[in-house]
Amino acid sequence: MTRTTLNLMSCLVLMTAQAAFAEDETEELVEKVAVRNRLFSVEGRWELGGNVGFSLLSRLTDHYNFNVSVAFNPKDWLGLELRGGYALSRHTSLADQIQTDFFANNTISRANDAADLWELTAHGVFGIRFQPIYGKINLMSELPIHFQFYVWAGGGVGALKRESMVLCAERVSARECGQFLTENKVSPLVSVALGFRFFIMQQHSVKIEVRDWSYLDSFQINVDRATGTGGMDSPNAGITNLVQFDLGYAFIF
Repeated sequence: MTRTTLNLMSCLVLMTAQAAFAEDETEELVEKVAVRNRLFSVEGRWELGGNVGFSLLSRLTDHYNFNVSVAFNPKDWLGLELRGGYALSRHTSLADQIQTDFFANNTISRANDAADLWELTAHGVFGIRFQPIYGKINLMSELPIHFQFYVWAGGGVGALKRESMVLCAERVSARECGQFLTENKVSPLVSVALGFRFFIMQQHSVKIEVRDWSYLDSFQINVDRATGTGGMDSPNAGITNLVQFDLGYAFIF
């Protein structure tokens, strides 16, 4: 191989490396500009979406929450959202077992009902979504995903139902209850969430979030097991926190 050929090959390798480096720099610059200038802007746009939520900390009740939402973004960093939906709720197997064991135990004369038994059903909330962080992650070198991180806070009303652990409405026998006492009420509630929105083209986005639903608890204490009377409202019932993991989609107009 002649010196001229070696020199030519060296020049070609150097030029190829410089071109590749320049291409990488160009792509990186484009992505930085796209992030800084928000390739996916939501300012002045409406959204229509839906969410499905699953309980993260199931103790005595379990919830599957289905929501629809309408939102408007006056700014890229600020959104206003109205959410409404219905939660399919039930006692967990632990709660059912406690009910059965308690009623079969004749040695207990007086007892306190359990806390956190109110189950969320129909509900609606209005909230503010503060979404100041916009960025990009690379799942693969050729697949950049743009996202927003947001904090959500709001309030509204919810329909709640409750099935007692100690008060029996229909006795089958001295040690068996056919139907425990159920109650219903409408209560104010507060909801807060932390989440990420991932953009898929200009009109589609996917959201994941951890959301808390909070409402006032109430239950009876010092209840006479035999008659179901003599109880009083607990003075320290506190607040029930329903924590859920949500998956959602929003169409951006």
